[in-house]
Amino acid sequence: MRIAIKNIVVCAVVALMLAAFALLVGCGKAGRDKVLCNALDVQFKDAYEFVTAEDIRSFLDRKYGVYIGMRLDSLDLGRMERMLEEKSVVKKSEAWTTRDGVLHISIVQRAPALRFQRGGQGFYIDNTGYVFPLHSSYTAPVPLIEGNIPPLEDGLNSDWSAGILELSSYLASSKVWKDRIEKICVNDKGEVELRPVEGKERFIFGFPDDIRAKFEKMGKYYTHIKPSKEEGYYKSVNLKYNKQIICRKDI
Repeated sequence: MRIAIKNIVVCAVVALMLAAFALLVGCGKAGRDKVLCNALDVQFKDAYEFVTAEDIRSFLDRKYGVYIGMRLDSLDLGRMERMLEEKSVVKKSEAWTTRDGVLHISIVQRAPALRFQRGGQGFYIDNTGYVFPLHSSYTAPVPLIEGNIPPLEDGLNSDWSAGILELSSYLASSKVWKDRIEKICVNDKGEVELRPVEGKERFIFGFPDDIRAKFEKMGKYYTHIKPSKEEGYYKSVNLKYNKQIICRKDI
């Protein structure tokens, strides 16, 4: 009998606690529903400056419409997030409100891995191969590749972009080559070329593949082939052919 009474008491206490919790939640929601949005707070989770807090404010004003002065429970936070993520430089956004009436927006911008310049046209690419435009007042501190860049928009040439990203990553992590290569460019034939800090050679990679093997051949050029100053120099060193290094003084 005592056990039964004890169980009844425990159940009653739990029920009362649940009822009290539901009441508190309901009161909090009821109070929250009456709160009006009175401010916008924009936070950035990175150090890039492709967009500013004022850009986000203007974008929401133009695309979403009125939110200041509206009840918090009437704001479509999911729609705001989807709209912001339509901007090419915004990778992720999160919107939420607080009881003080503030609409909070958190922004994660895309992290560029490389910047390309093809004549008067320039763009960035991130590590996933996503292409997005340059910014008029901000330039990200990433490697620049100039020249006859193949079209990369809409997923075109994904193998080429993956290869050039691998090449750039290899250079950045190489203790041997990181400080010895000054420039990556693409010649009129669409071939990737490397220009060293010292010397006048153009190292022709061709398609950006077999990265490690081509750098090994470049190392062999410096240790076994490179002419002395008295002998002159090669203008081009072609590394694109399998097991061959073709050096020319005329081009």
